[in-house]
Amino acid sequence: MEITRFAPSPTGHLHIGGARTALFSWLHAKSKEGKFLLRFEDTDKERSKDEYCESILNSLKWLGIDVDDEPIYQSQNIERHTRLAYELLEKGLAYSCDCSEERLAEIRTEQQKNKQKPKYDGKHRNDALEHKEGNVIRFKMPDSGHTLFNDEVLGEIKVNNIELDDFIILRGDGNPTYNFSAAVDDMDMGITTVVRGDDHLTNTLKQINVFNALGCQIPKFAHLPMVLSESGKRLSKRDGALDLFEYKNMGYLESTVINYLVKLGWSYSDQEIFSKSELIKLFSLESVNSSPSKYSEELLNWYNNHYIKGMEINDLVTLIRNNYNVSYDLDSNDKTNEIFDLMREGVKTLIELIDISEFFYTVPDYKEINKSMIDDSKNILEAFKADLDSFSFESHEALEGDIKNYIKDNDLKFPQIGKPLRIILSGRENAPSISELIYLLGKEETDTRIALFI
Repeated sequence: MEITRFAPSPTGHLHIGGARTALFSWLHAKSKEGKFLLRFEDTDKERSKDEYCESILNSLKWLGIDVDDEPIYQSQNIERHTRLAYELLEKGLAYSCDCSEERLAEIRTEQQKNKQKPKYDGKHRNDALEHKEGNVIRFKMPDSGHTLFNDEVLGEIKVNNIELDDFIILRGDGNPTYNFSAAVDDMDMGITTVVRGDDHLTNTLKQINVFNALGCQIPKFAHLPMVLSESGKRLSKRDGALDLFEYKNMGYLESTVINYLVKLGWSYSDQEIFSKSELIKLFSLESVNSSPSKYSEELLNWYNNHYIKGMEINDLVTLIRNNYNVSYDLDSNDKTNEIFDLMREGVKTLIELIDISEFFYTVPDYKEINKSMIDDSKNILEAFKADLDSFSFESHEALEGDIKNYIKDNDLKFPQIGKPLRIILSGRENAPSISELIYLLGKEETDTRIALFI
């Protein structure tokens, strides 16, 4: 059975890059009818927090990325990691080292001076020092040949072992290090494919050798290229690297984010829109692009507009009612569904939809409007207001017909009444048609707003 995992450090919220990794790992497992697991690598006691674990779980839940077992907490496995480190020491596959920080700093300085890759020089590699408190345990990397693996995304990765470092697997304070703990946990969890960012390539080379030393099956690896900003730089918070849940708070739909994330490096023919069931059926790691992807707010907004327009209007309004703090009373207008159906046409987010629909529920702020335009049309507006009782409000079509007949019968040009009415009713010059405004506001509210100016 195919088993994948997502292994975040709970030192912060889930961001775009991590969410994409989790999604690709989940899709790969589900496409193979396998299992997707979650492991919190929480051994950084200072920075790891329960609130971040909860935040990451909530973000995955919002995206519909279901975890097949209870989350694993790496900190609960330290005793096993430590025991296996000592087993490797006893087998001669690791060794004790008492080099001081000063000596290690001198080595690094000298290597940098000679333009060499910084690495431990192996001073105690063959000394068989008796391990004591304060010593570290270093993994004995192969000193000949090469480490090779075929990455599911990047292709063949091959490095001469002489370039690799005898890295520390147990610190002087007795705590195991990331590369050793991650390999042990992947072994114990039965992980068959590790999907993660390409910034882990060096770690993979180390962990493959740990797997060999532990005598276990080496998983397949798929390293995802980075997500860059639109300018081609590392993605920062202002470029879109937000807490993933912030996208929900900003008014992006779950379907939008899923579709957008999957397009950050994966494609299928020229198809742009995918349901989750389609993604599970079509997804393959072999189709992931080996080049970095670029974040695009414009594309994200395009997807969101598509999904907002495609929702059943009842579902859309219910979603807004249940998930967003709307500053006005949706029940103060009995045509809320029709209002939101009209106003969603060009919006980017649900927050924008909420904001631009507000004037249907509260009298707009008229401070910035062109009052001279309204003053010039005062007589026309008075006459129109007086005839409101004769208009049919049974349907938008009937009302639109009555307004057209009124303009014709009174020998008016549409802008003479249309421009000032639009400002009076909506507080803005760009708004829906006059007939739509009047129909959705209703006779009473339309009458009240016109009266404010005459």
